[in-house]
Parts: sequence; structure tokens; C-alpha cells
Amino acid sequence: MGFDISDTILAKSDQLNADDLISAPRRIKITKVSKGNAENPVIVNYEGDTGRPFKPCKTVRRILAAAWGVDSSAWEGQEALLYRDPSVVYAGKEWGGIRVKALSNIPKKMIISLAKNKKQKSEHIIDILEPAKLPAWPDDKLSGMATQFESAILSGERTAEQIINNLSAKGVLSDNQKQMIRDIGKGGADLVIDEDESGFFNDGVNE
Repeated sequence: MGFDISDTILAKSDQLNADDLISAPRRIKITKVSKGNAENPVIVNYEGDTGRPFKPCKTVRRILAAAWGVDSSAWEGQEALLYRDPSVVYAGKEWGGIRVKALSNIPKKMIISLAKNKKQKSEHIIDILEPAKLPAWPDDKLSGMATQFESAILSGERTAEQIINNLSAKGVLSDNQKQMIRDIGKGGADLVIDEDESGFFNDGVNE
């Protein structure tokens, strides 16, 4: 049985990188926005960031401000679909960078013209990000995978947040279910083990 290699190709960094999005765009839900430093003035934490927040460049900050306003507290709870744009130039070369494809809570598609360099402007088209329509994870399904969660967490193969992020891509986890997964590594898990199901990273909600 195959497995998801996404975690194995992440850049070794303290932040989300454009290269992390080579395989596919990533949908994030913002949990916190804080002030950074001169180089990275805005730090965006999101669900399942595993300590690797998104540090948007000036172009992306301008887009987010145009969509949600300049008060960063209004960004919390919002969602964004991020992708890697290979044409982004840094130090005179096309290294690629993170750009925004769609945003939640905007009334209509946005078309924003921003400076690309001193002589050129580029047009950014931002689509409406519709609410994710995913089924809820059944408690009994998660209970059956508890031993795999515990093994992955205790062995260091996965963190609780990585498991939550993986599961959230396939279905909706309640706050209680997320907390139970986080508690596994602390010895306080409350999940009842009904059966031993292998390959949980590839399981769908209704499979």
C-alpha cells in the first residue's frame, strides 16, 4: 500500500516555503497573526503549521490587506489557498515564491495590480475560496486508528499536528477529536481502541 510522502519533501526551515508547494497548492486556516522583525514583519500561524508559520512577502501582505483589511486580528479564522509561482524573481533570478490563489470571505473575485519591479506591474487574480465541504470524521473510525496514531507519535514518525493536518485534508475533525489526538503523546489519550486499522494516512473518511 502506498503512502503520502508530503512530509518527506518539506524544506528544512522554520517557515512555510515555496518549494513546499511544488506538488500542490495548500489551503490554510489562519489561527494567529503576530508581529515579526524587519525582514519578516508579519508572522501567520495556521492550523497544522507544526511550528513552521507562513511569513508573507510584501506582495502577499498587500493582497491580504486589500481583501481583509489592515487590522491583522480580522485575518484570524480566515482561509487562503496558497500556491508556488515559479516566475517570482529574487536577486535578479526566478527562484519562485508563494502567492495567493483564493481567499475566504471576499464578496467577489479580486483583480489587483501591484508593482513587480520599478518599471513593471503584475496583475493578481484572487478567486473566492468556498467553504470546504468535507464529511465529519466518525468517532469510531478514529478510535480504530488510535494505535497507529500512538505508534507514529511516540516513534517520532509523525507529530500530533501532522496527523491532524493529514486527517483534516480528508474530513472535518471536531475540537474534541483534535485534542484527543494531541493528548496521545502526553499519555492522556481518551480514544477507545476498537480495532487495528493499518495505513491510516491513506484512509478516507467513508472508505
